[in-house]
Amino acid sequence: MKKLQALTSYLLSRNLVMPEQLDSWANQISLEMIWKPDVKGLHFADMRYSAAIVLERFADEPGRLMALLGSWLESNDRDRDGLPMLNFAIDMLDNDLADVEITVEFVEPQYLAEDPDGEIEAFGQTWSFIPFDLWVAEEGEVGSDGR
Repeated sequence: MKKLQALTSYLLSRNLVMPEQLDSWANQISLEMIWKPDVKGLHFADMRYSAAIVLERFADEPGRLMALLGSWLESNDRDRDGLPMLNFAIDMLDNDLADVEITVEFVEPQYLAEDPDGEIEAFGQTWSFIPFDLWVAEEGEVGSDGR
């Protein structure tokens, strides 16, 4: 649940509330099995989960919070096709303070790496669960040798 951890760290760094007033957790986790060879191993599943982020006694501008969330998702979770919009549940405590619960869904691919000492057996091989980031080129150049 690296995306939730990264988003939570980002929101904490923005000082929207005191650290003890921000909490997050994942729930409703499902696993879609894929079992497909990929660039860095075996893409065995996509983990989909709903995440809750709670800010207690939030007194900042709601638009700032929404812009921060939107910009983080745009920069860090671009492939959100088919995922629901963010949901906000707001409980007004007084004219200036609110408890805010944000619900966001994430999909994170899960990979296995081939490992002769691995504990996971699939397709006649042994594998290990080794978390890694899959880097995808966003820019590139095509060159020729002048012919």
